[in-house]
Amino acid sequence: MKKGVLYSAGSIIILIICLFSFVLPSALGNNTNPNKLPDFGKYDGKAIRYEQNSDFANFVTYYADMYKNYGMQIDASSHYYIFSSAFNSAVIKEAYRSEVEKSGYKVPVKAVNRQLIPYFLDENGKYSEKLYKQADPAVVADTRASLESSLLANRFFDDVFGATGDIFGTTALYGLKYSDAELDFIKDYDLPKRGFDMVAFAKADYPEAEKINYAKNNIAKFTKYDMSVITCADKSTAEKVVNRIANNEITFVDAVSEYSDKNYSNTEGKLNNSYQYQLEMILANKEDVAKLADLEVGKNSEVIQTTAGYSIFQANAKPVTADLESEEIKTVVSNYIKSYEATLVEDYFTAKATDFTSAAMNTSFEDACATMGVEKMVINPFPLNYASSSIASGIDYTLPGLSAAAENENFLKMAFSLKMNEISSPMVLDDFVVVIKYTNEVTTKDNEESSPTIFTELDSYDESACQNAILKSPKLENNFVDVYFDNFMSE
Repeated sequence: MKKGVLYSAGSIIILIICLFSFVLPSALGNNTNPNKLPDFGKYDGKAIRYEQNSDFANFVTYYADMYKNYGMQIDASSHYYIFSSAFNSAVIKEAYRSEVEKSGYKVPVKAVNRQLIPYFLDENGKYSEKLYKQADPAVVADTRASLESSLLANRFFDDVFGATGDIFGTTALYGLKYSDAELDFIKDYDLPKRGFDMVAFAKADYPEAEKINYAKNNIAKFTKYDMSVITCADKSTAEKVVNRIANNEITFVDAVSEYSDKNYSNTEGKLNNSYQYQLEMILANKEDVAKLADLEVGKNSEVIQTTAGYSIFQANAKPVTADLESEEIKTVVSNYIKSYEATLVEDYFTAKATDFTSAAMNTSFEDACATMGVEKMVINPFPLNYASSSIASGIDYTLPGLSAAAENENFLKMAFSLKMNEISSPMVLDDFVVVIKYTNEVTTKDNEESSPTIFTELDSYDESACQNAILKSPKLENNFVDVYFDNFMSE
């Protein structure tokens, strides 16, 4: 038995534990009595209950202690995570235990006794029969039962995945075995590796002059309106409002309170987003913005269809043409371009990157960097490893633009189709436009990876696959979400 070992794979943790403590749920909703909670689910007919001395409760204790040991606060979010993780762990342990039990295997009494000894050690670290006899018989019985259950589950784990204590050389005597061909494939998965030089043009460096130039050519977009608005779900209601205001039966302000859905305004009816480009976005027909531009101060518009219904606008003041020297307008223009004109920025830096590529081809990569004032970065050699699988090395994602490059098929295809010393065309990666040059190839390993490391990776995949299969098994009746929210989150 791998005593004291934490088995982990993915987000599921299997811990063979025996705990005396019991953690009551924190008061997140009603006053929940753990002894009256319904079953959170069943595995192969065996109920998964949150009750004293249950695996579920013990796992909750473990995860809660883990949070506290890391100095983390247990709030509503972490409380849910603790219970969810504990439920999954209890299900997996039950599945392991159930399979061994069905095989007819019985845990030897001597094996349970060996596990019980550490609970009754004296100050010298030796087993004390006196302490054993002084212990509450009920507690001893519960502990013995819990240890037997854990040994059953652990028997499954050791037989299927191998026990670290039962090895011959580097080979586990039990558990799944791997062929030489599989191991050779895993060892070679890390090869060949390619290294590159790179330059990255940050889209955040889009020049202020370019932004202002865009604003000059599209000045109307940044005209600011001071308006109030009433929005109704249907046209007939909106027309009724127009007529009532025109007949002095109701004021515009009162109509806001009585009729408006306030989709585009605050509670008083004041238009929230008042730049012309924002107005155009809420209009069903953006050409209707001309009707608002010509609206006299204090006057109301006709009913105009908007994306959320039908609206009546009132002009509180004349529209104000954008002052391009204003810091406020500069920020508005910058945010607009970032949100709605991303291709404008990409095109600008793609042109810059294309000029860089031409210069690098005519001179050198380093000379082009010096000429254009950009920094050359080095991408350390990496293999063609989509999504950076843990069985091989990956891309240095800390470099600009490479945070998601391992899952970018266009980047990987480009990087691994270049010829030695060939320079790529510009590529848009995240918030950068990059150019790379293939400079280095690694075809052999400097330090041969040891088999135990490979075994660890393969074992991890096998354990994860097994646990995922259990949690998706038709044998599992999973009521966790409903029971948790009905009992811990309801008011």
